[in-house]
Amino acid sequence: MKQEETKALSREIGDYVAANTNVIWVDDHTMQIATMMIDAYGDTVYVWVDEAEDHCRVSDGGRILFKLDPNDEDVELNDTAREIALGSGYQFDDEHFEIYVDVDRKNVAQAAMKLAQLQVAISYLG
Repeated sequence: MKQEETKALSREIGDYVAANTNVIWVDDHTMQIATMMIDAYGDTVYVWVDEAEDHCRVSDGGRILFKLDPNDEDVELNDTAREIALGSGYQFDDEHFEIYVDVDRKNVAQAAMKLAQLQVAISYLG
């Protein structure tokens, strides 16, 4: 009985995530994902996926750090966010303050959900 309940709950969780995540194409190679995650400001966390020929780039589009520091004045905040992103296995674009990772198509969902979680964590630095 416990195993059946566990499988049912896993399906319910998956259904909930799917129902509360919205994916739209913004152009021929870019998807915008409105995740079910909410940041420290109470806003929906977005992730962008750009398809290339041999990989997909999963990124925050520079959004989280722009939200926290739109004038790019807090060097310590940016340095901390960079360290957190790199320590989490993501890349950090120092020019655009974008957090991203390049992955195979089969790993896009995992990378997107982990990036959304990362954005939530970083949002609390502000």
